[in-house]
Amino acid sequence: MTYWEVVAATAAGQAPGMPTSIRRANAPGARARATAERACRQARRLKAAELFAQDVRPAQVARTLGVSKQSASRWHTAWRRDGTAALASKGPTGVKPRLSDADLQRVEQALLEGASAHGFTGELWTLARIAQVIQRLTAVRYHPGHLWAVLHQRLGWSVQRPIRRALERDEAAIARWIAEDWPRIKTNARRRNARVVFFDESGASLLPNVRRTWAPRGRPPVLRHPFNWQRVSMAAALCYGVGGGGASLAFDVHPGSYDTDSLIEVIGQLWVFLGGEKATLLWDGLPAHRSRAMAAFLATQRDWLVVERLPGYAPELHPVEQAWANLKGNELANVAAEGLSGVIAAAWQGIERIRATWHLPYSFLRHCGLSVA
Repeated sequence: MTYWEVVAATAAGQAPGMPTSIRRANAPGARARATAERACRQARRLKAAELFAQDVRPAQVARTLGVSKQSASRWHTAWRRDGTAALASKGPTGVKPRLSDADLQRVEQALLEGASAHGFTGELWTLARIAQVIQRLTAVRYHPGHLWAVLHQRLGWSVQRPIRRALERDEAAIARWIAEDWPRIKTNARRRNARVVFFDESGASLLPNVRRTWAPRGRPPVLRHPFNWQRVSMAAALCYGVGGGGASLAFDVHPGSYDTDSLIEVIGQLWVFLGGEKATLLWDGLPAHRSRAMAAFLATQRDWLVVERLPGYAPELHPVEQAWANLKGNELANVAAEGLSGVIAAAWQGIERIRATWHLPYSFLRHCGLSVA
């Protein structure tokens, strides 16, 4: 690889010519930059070796490559003595790691097996547990407090919140819905000139959604609130035009819990919200969605409404779930209201923010891996 090819690869964030183990896609930025800079410097020296072989004088090499004459002269001396190999990179400088790349790869494979596979209770990796695994596999003893740098800088790991998945999930059915049902739904909606509408319910109560916030060290904020279970139900519908037409967000608040009758009223309000446009409604398998009364009502709405079922136990495919997370992580976060009216007002404020931010509905959809294009 020539000098200019290496420069181009470096600009693209790659580190050509270096070991794969330190060219990890998820490595921290500082390590990746150091690797790329080392590769770029090596490429410059190798380009100098090519010019020396063509009888180009060191002073001219210095001007061509933009380095000092002293560096070019030093490279020329090393090249005449030991050839091109003398100008190759010697690798990263500093103290030799206690864990080799091969040992670190063994450790990572062990960690990826999960904590329970190594005799621990629960799928929880703590620094103390990881230190035990490392000592067991490599006989290298680490203080748990020193492992953060190994995990973060060499493996590119970070602290992650696990994603919950129901045992009842049918992965094959979910994959089939993505590959077959979703394209069919979009095609049918485009043929009918209908909106694709994702519908979901959620709830809020007087118990605050506690989220991390900035505060003086050692002095966490105190949220004082009524300790009761009064709650309000919310319904949201993200409405997308297929192949264009923009996106909109319908919202409803209901005291207590939704039942079939109240959801029928919400669907009637949705028709008004859409201005009489046709729609393809996608929702989950909530009992109220599958009741006989709901089925009878939907049968009377076929002139404008087609209903499709989302795959079970797959909230990651529902953009409204992303809208709820956005709402509860912002306007509803740490809200300590004295009554439900304060919670409802905060929810409406968040809904108006989402409505005013045109790209958010599409961001929610992309997060689900879906597109209406």
